[in-house]
Amino acid sequence: MTPPLGTRTREHALDEQQRAAWQSAQALWGVRLHDPLLEPGSTMPSFAWFSFPPQVSVDPVEARRHGVDGFYESIFAHEIGHHVLSPSTRIDSFTITQQIARAIAATGRARIPDPDGKARRMSNLWSDMLINTRVATMQRQRDGGASPEPEMVRMWRVLSAEPPSDQLWWVVLRAYETLWSRPAGFLCPAEPPPRPVVHREPPPPTVPAATKTEEQRLKAVEAAAAADARIAAEAVWAELVLTNPPLDATLLAETVRTFADDPVSGALRFGMIMAPYLIADKQPHRRSTSAGAQAAGGCAGQADETAPTAAELERVLGDPRLREVPEHPAVEKARQAERASGTGMEADDGSTGAAGVDGLGQGYGLADTLALYSAASADDVVAAWYLTAARRYVRPLTQPSVRPRSLAETIPGALEQWNIDDDISSIDWPASLSHSTTVVPGVTTRLRDVLPDAPPDARESVQLDIYIDSSGSMTAPRRESPGVLAGTILILSALRGGGQARVTSFSAAGEVAGGARFTRDRAELMRDLTFYFGHGTTFPLDLYAARYADARRSRGAGASITRRHVVVLSDDGLQSMFGAGQPQYAEVARTVRRVIDTATLVVQDAGRRLTKPATEAGYDVEYIDRMTDAPLVCARLARRLAEPPGPRTQAGGRRG
Repeated sequence: MTPPLGTRTREHALDEQQRAAWQSAQALWGVRLHDPLLEPGSTMPSFAWFSFPPQVSVDPVEARRHGVDGFYESIFAHEIGHHVLSPSTRIDSFTITQQIARAIAATGRARIPDPDGKARRMSNLWSDMLINTRVATMQRQRDGGASPEPEMVRMWRVLSAEPPSDQLWWVVLRAYETLWSRPAGFLCPAEPPPRPVVHREPPPPTVPAATKTEEQRLKAVEAAAAADARIAAEAVWAELVLTNPPLDATLLAETVRTFADDPVSGALRFGMIMAPYLIADKQPHRRSTSAGAQAAGGCAGQADETAPTAAELERVLGDPRLREVPEHPAVEKARQAERASGTGMEADDGSTGAAGVDGLGQGYGLADTLALYSAASADDVVAAWYLTAARRYVRPLTQPSVRPRSLAETIPGALEQWNIDDDISSIDWPASLSHSTTVVPGVTTRLRDVLPDAPPDARESVQLDIYIDSSGSMTAPRRESPGVLAGTILILSALRGGGQARVTSFSAAGEVAGGARFTRDRAELMRDLTFYFGHGTTFPLDLYAARYADARRSRGAGASITRRHVVVLSDDGLQSMFGAGQPQYAEVARTVRRVIDTATLVVQDAGRRLTKPATEAGYDVEYIDRMTDAPLVCARLARRLAEPPGPRTQAGGRRG
């Protein structure tokens, strides 16, 4: 029978030696998995790899070429460890890679070639170290004194037969020697290879004084100043990323021990130790040995890794461990020593001064995140980034209840006389007839009063009508927009409180996108919020008027008690909301304000030019300049909505 398309078949069965090693490796971890795939002649960069769903694969031809075909238990145990210990799940795999990428960004992303590819390879190297150390320990505990060395250690003697040519791999091997209590020189030379020299770009050529025009002279001065600044920055950076292989190997071994059961947290510390060594790969005349040595170390990593889904991205970016400040453990140890000796100064404002941390605590910008997950949907990455950036500021957004009490929420009270001017439906006929069988309206008729059975609901959910400016003058969502962050906080807060929202994106005249209905569909709301036209700015007053026309007609008796809240996210181009460029709609904003309960403009406008027209029309104004302003603006708006409802008037605009 022909297997389904894309199914991987086990054409090569395990031989007796491999079968025994596979059973032994599973027993070591205490798990049961289906057989590994043997793929001789594969194109993978090493002799073993893993994939999700859990699958172990080995190339026996490559294993024989590397001289490790007698160590199948350790090979299998290592790959099983990727499913049991690190990364163990796709979510942890992406999160570990993100931690390494954060360390690279904090060290100097622009100075490391292919930083995202390096992050993935270093992520696998970190997992490899955790697994190899654990397997060697389990083999030693199982074998006792029956074997002088665990099989994993003996396999690494074979794999490290050729001395490392770069400092990164020397640090890894020296750390293994420390972890396995082996003397210096057991896996690598006692001294590390020399540090590669980083060549700086030559300064720009100068223009001979005799031929300089004034413009050329000014450009030459600017170029010289820029070159001096670049050299100074290079010197500062060189101090920050100064490597010390013997010390770093000790710190790496300590990190493996400390974070043996928490690969995600340890990945950041591992990345801070190893990232400075990646700068060596920038030299064009040097072969990048870190990747080759890693492959020689026995694991090619994860095969056929697919891009993360929207749900996976949100779980990864929402991991609180990604908010830890990237810091080299040597710096941390130095600070601890200073504190212990009483010579250190401890910050009292909660700041650490570490590089690469943004005001929201993620420590990794949206542009970097998009680059790291370039295989995923950009819209999914953008939405997940804002959702996780906003989540810590989300509080249930509710308002005081104005809902009338229903009959089911009351209990019977005392009997009263029914008078001729009372509603006839309120007569309590059993009580009236029990008083007198002769019915005399207004004399023998009775009605029963009702009493509240429970206090009224104190709070109820809200409906937010959000309009966001997506014109070219607004910060694009992919460039970390304060307006989009504020909108995300408001949407999540409304949904957390049980409410609904509607998002309308606008740009030039006739450019309007978004839903026509209020919804609790978070994906739809975020899709509308992050939509970007990038053209002119014209607030859609015609749509605004049409949406609230029914509200104006229903202001009389029996009007709906639904409270209406409008939030507009824009910049100084919002002058168009008050008639600029569309005089035929000049009164729409003022007219609509009379029939809505709250109306807030969240504006990016350094000149504060919206205050006067907005206040005159009855709109509250909040100004927002940076990403860190968004949570404060949303908190003030939440307090405003928490106030008891008042009369709908055009007065009362406030400034942020």
